[in-house]
Amino acid sequence: MTALKQPKPDPRPHRDAFYEVNKAALWQLSGDVVLVPDPDNLEGLTRDALTKISHWSDMTDEDIPRLGIVTDSFFRFIDEGQDATVLTLWRSGTPLIQQIDGEPCEAAVELVTDAITGLRPLQEKWHGLPPLEAEIEILAYRKGFVAGHRPKWLERMARANLAERDVDPAASDEPKGEPLAANDNVPQHDERLVPYLAAFAAKDAFISGSTLFGAVVGGLTGKIQILADGRALFTSRLGSKFVELPVKPKRLVASPFRLKDPASIPEREWLHARHYIRRYLSITVGAGGGGKSAHAVSEALSMVTGRPLLDGQAGLSAPLRVWYVNAEDPQDEIDRRFVAAAKHFNVTEESIADRLFTDSGRDQEFVIMRQEGRDFKVCEPMVNDMLATIRENAIDIVVVDPFVSTHEVPENDNNLMQRVAKAWRRVADEGNCSVELIHHVTKGNFEVTADSARGGGALKDAARSVRTINAMTKEEGEKAGLDDHRGFFRVDFGKTNMTAASSSSQWRRFVTVPLMNGKGLIKSGDEIGVVAPWRWPAKSEATAFVSAEELEAIKRKIDGGDCRDSVQASDWAGYKVAEALRINLTDPAEKKRVRRMLEAWKEAGHFTIEQRPDYKGIERPCLVPVFHTMQN
Repeated sequence: MTALKQPKPDPRPHRDAFYEVNKAALWQLSGDVVLVPDPDNLEGLTRDALTKISHWSDMTDEDIPRLGIVTDSFFRFIDEGQDATVLTLWRSGTPLIQQIDGEPCEAAVELVTDAITGLRPLQEKWHGLPPLEAEIEILAYRKGFVAGHRPKWLERMARANLAERDVDPAASDEPKGEPLAANDNVPQHDERLVPYLAAFAAKDAFISGSTLFGAVVGGLTGKIQILADGRALFTSRLGSKFVELPVKPKRLVASPFRLKDPASIPEREWLHARHYIRRYLSITVGAGGGGKSAHAVSEALSMVTGRPLLDGQAGLSAPLRVWYVNAEDPQDEIDRRFVAAAKHFNVTEESIADRLFTDSGRDQEFVIMRQEGRDFKVCEPMVNDMLATIRENAIDIVVVDPFVSTHEVPENDNNLMQRVAKAWRRVADEGNCSVELIHHVTKGNFEVTADSARGGGALKDAARSVRTINAMTKEEGEKAGLDDHRGFFRVDFGKTNMTAASSSSQWRRFVTVPLMNGKGLIKSGDEIGVVAPWRWPAKSEATAFVSAEELEAIKRKIDGGDCRDSVQASDWAGYKVAEALRINLTDPAEKKRVRRMLEAWKEAGHFTIEQRPDYKGIERPCLVPVFHTMQN
């Protein structure tokens, strides 16, 4: 008989041992393969004493008894054991399971035991969840958030991560067209939570399975869950303590209208200059460098002091508390502008008291909406911080300069601009204050109206009051008798294009204020432009010194002479005025004065304009006197 051929002994038994342990580590215990220093003495063993190996070549046959699997961070699997480390010593037979690090956690040891005995392999809590919910749980694990604590920004970050990987947040691993198995653990949308979503949802709240995340009840943020008996339970975490409140959803109701006594209806709470109103959004629109920021500074000082620095309406209210936020300039530039304005208006520290707050966007975050992946989200932490600051300091008015630096949305997208405006309006409403946004206009040389604001019209439509800023034109400067029209501008309300002489316009001018902060020979230092009030000269002032007899003589000189209305014409009517009053028109200032006199007389009805042919037969506008008394 031929002897049976004996198999050759395995020359590398440690390779097979490694593969077997590695398989158990990957598929059962969700851990790493390690070598322990002494398998017969595990007392006092810590994770730092273990040697992690990733290939059978990292060990020898003698190391087989030292093989083990280390599993840690049990918060991935259960809501405890954040720092627990459990060692499973292989021993090629009955494994030895022992916790070697972290706070004592019996649940962690039991979990590993169940996985070894085949009851249930270790799987992370997010296993089998929809992509968005799984990503939220992964982030919560990485951030170390305890059970039930899922800040709303986790969803925004999760959506951004999924967008970068081009994963649909609503995707499902279920086979299409096949019903879910009765024991499928994937949470489904619980329709019973829909009324709670309508009643208690904060921004960015969402329903996942039988839980509504991002609910707000009684000022607390937490989650609402549908219990087994059908009741809804609200859970909010305050520090390390849970507060549970039973909740019932609110129903939409139709409120009947009843006529009221007009005296019982509260008056709109105008705060300043018929522009700032409590709980509403207001906007000031103007071209770059046109005076928007400087005007806001002077106006802020007027509001906090209660003094009519720019117009008479400021003194109608008590001093207000103002928070000026410049999202672009550094704090020292903000200081220069306020100190210069205070110097010009003689505003003291005592008159400001504790009512003025100024901050720079370079030092703090004032962005209210950011782009996250393919979506745009309101920055809830910033909004909540701002509201808390407004309430803590009893702020009446928040001035945000400029609006464009507080968001990342495309300005021409009306839907997104509406969301941004709604977010700022929410600050005004919940903060019980007025929010003023300083906004730019589209490029171009034109008359600025409310419709000139850059981007979609949704921002303008969301505001209660819109002001526009327009620089004085050269023609307006000449009518005002100014040698230089630059540095003057007007403030108008709404979409109405005001004329230069309109009493509805508020005129301003720039004055230069040296801070005297220079060193060496240049003592003046920085020179800051401060906005101050300016009154359009009354036309009556231009003709106040002309007697009725002199006006009558001027009319007779012009009468019948076809004197032109244009100052450029060689037979301009102003030459007759200068002749009668002995005015030297070679002086440009005197020529402007005569022009203002004629404008005043035309407005008063002493002259009219008629089209008359010149020597070429071309119709030209000519000045015709109106005689109010009988001529001799």
